[in-house]
Amino acid sequence: MTAHATQIGFAIIGCGMIADWHAQALQALPDARLIGAADARPAAAQAFAARYQIKAYESTEALLADDSVTAVCICTPSGLHAPLVIQAAGAGKHIVVEKPMAITREQNEAILAAVEKNHVKLAVISQLRFSPAFVKIRQAMEQKLLGTVVSGDLSMKYYRSQAYYDQSSWRGTWAMDGGGALMNQGIHGIDLLLSLMGPVHSVHGLTRTRVRSIEVEDTAAALLEFDSGALGCIQGATSIYPGSPRRLEIAGDKGTVTLEEDSITQWAIEGQAIPDDVVIGKPAVSSAANPGAISLDGHRLQLNDMVQAIRNDRRPMIDAVDGKRLVDLILAIYESAKTGRTLYL
Repeated sequence: MTAHATQIGFAIIGCGMIADWHAQALQALPDARLIGAADARPAAAQAFAARYQIKAYESTEALLADDSVTAVCICTPSGLHAPLVIQAAGAGKHIVVEKPMAITREQNEAILAAVEKNHVKLAVISQLRFSPAFVKIRQAMEQKLLGTVVSGDLSMKYYRSQAYYDQSSWRGTWAMDGGGALMNQGIHGIDLLLSLMGPVHSVHGLTRTRVRSIEVEDTAAALLEFDSGALGCIQGATSIYPGSPRRLEIAGDKGTVTLEEDSITQWAIEGQAIPDDVVIGKPAVSSAANPGAISLDGHRLQLNDMVQAIRNDRRPMIDAVDGKRLVDLILAIYESAKTGRTLYL
């Protein structure tokens, strides 16, 4: 049996910046094979395919008709995620979709229905959950090392220039981005907060477009009450110069842990020394001012999780249910900001 016969065949839909992370991650995995790519702009697909020595499909339909493609990575603008997920599910392909999975509640429900009906697996990219530092903090939460958790606070004070938004007509629009500082830039941090703190009971949000000429928010804040009774605060912005690393602090009556980007910067547990396998340090890279400043490791680990989920017929670690829960919370913050009401989830 050849190596190709045992590998999971992948293709990429959408050849923008983030597609490079998918391509490089897939080509680093022994159990995966990157077969080809498609883009609404044929020249972009051809250039991308030449770069990775893969096939350029003339259309998404041609890509989905290829029986050698078992799974697809959807790397298009956010507003196109849901229709492409549903189309790929209908073609019987397993799906990896960049964040956010969808940008409306109706799209969320349609995706869950399509995945279930067609018996395919879906993974939503949230690569930060695979970092060793985050895994260590999650273990601390599972072991209840912090005692009664009191608060979970998330700060994402980023900088994106007007030129960043102006370089693509879809950026900063409701139709294609689905939101701004929270739905686009802040969604990874919010996913980390949710995965540690659990379901949200209520939320009160404020959003503003302060300095950028865009439809969506460049500045946002939200107060949360979790089902556990703990409280939380989210701050997200793309309006702040020069931008700061993402900071997530979880605090309890027995201890506090703080994560900056992918580094633990505080580990203080009552009566305990810092464990030998916890490294305290500043983040090596930060996407606070540069959206391209992200490590390849997270995508590689998450795409490998999807490969093994397909091979072993199990759910991927971050699936459509996780994707829906995350988008539902951000949409609730937007609705609260619009109506001035506290929303109960």
